[in-house]
Amino acid sequence: MSDFLNLKGKMGDWGPFELASSNTLIFSMGNPCEGHGPALSPDNDSRCASFVAYHVSERSGAKFVAHIPYTTDQVGDIALDWSPAYIPMEECVNNCVAFIEYHCKVLQEIGIEFSRIIIINGHGGNYGVDKFSIWDELKTKFRLSDLKFINTYEVDIHEVLQSQDFSTETHDAYLTAVQTGGHADTIEHSIATLYSGIDYGKFYQMNKFIKTDIGAALKKWPILGGLGGYLKFGGERYEPLRKVGLERCLRQFEEDGQIYLFPELAQIVMEHLVKRITNIIRS
Repeated sequence: MSDFLNLKGKMGDWGPFELASSNTLIFSMGNPCEGHGPALSPDNDSRCASFVAYHVSERSGAKFVAHIPYTTDQVGDIALDWSPAYIPMEECVNNCVAFIEYHCKVLQEIGIEFSRIIIINGHGGNYGVDKFSIWDELKTKFRLSDLKFINTYEVDIHEVLQSQDFSTETHDAYLTAVQTGGHADTIEHSIATLYSGIDYGKFYQMNKFIKTDIGAALKKWPILGGLGGYLKFGGERYEPLRKVGLERCLRQFEEDGQIYLFPELAQIVMEHLVKRITNIIRS
């Protein structure tokens, strides 16, 4: 066969994306089964992370490889009460590394080159998984120039809102929603509107019940308002939830007396996040 007919190694600069971007792999992770109330699916955090990963891949040229199926929680084994897929953090990290390593080996075997990995996390309970030294071992093994974790819930809301022309009332409501966000609350339900992740009929029925008797609602769906039912009625067993800031989410939920939907806020926040990650990859 004539040499010009063999394109192996000749397509590195083809297409609209920079080589550094196309040599970046994206993995997402969240939680495949966690209570969020009747209006959101149990895999909501995974859907959120995959949504961000897809849009970042689309814009940056990085390769969205796979969604990591494992999950953990920084508050430990009590998470099994609302998150049946929970496994201890070290076990989760080891499983995640093995999962990524498998996919990296497959890519190498078929001749796909890569030099960086971005892991987009959509579950607050996974906070801390990046602190283990085994990630450095993975980085060394595949000679990566960078391996970075980015959490979907870490957003500078002041930066997000400063360029927007909102009324004072809307600005303050949006600011409060993000700053007091925790779990199964206004911001999480709002973001789910972006990826068809919310059942509006169930949402309105749930909100009607909350407005009627918020205490009864927290007993019926203890995951609402930052796992508010566990905090309010669960006693000492759930004290670790206070240490990760979920009590402020409960207080805001009780003050609001309902869950709001702010699709406009969700769109602005997620657009800001996608742009920020895309710029990280391009740089």
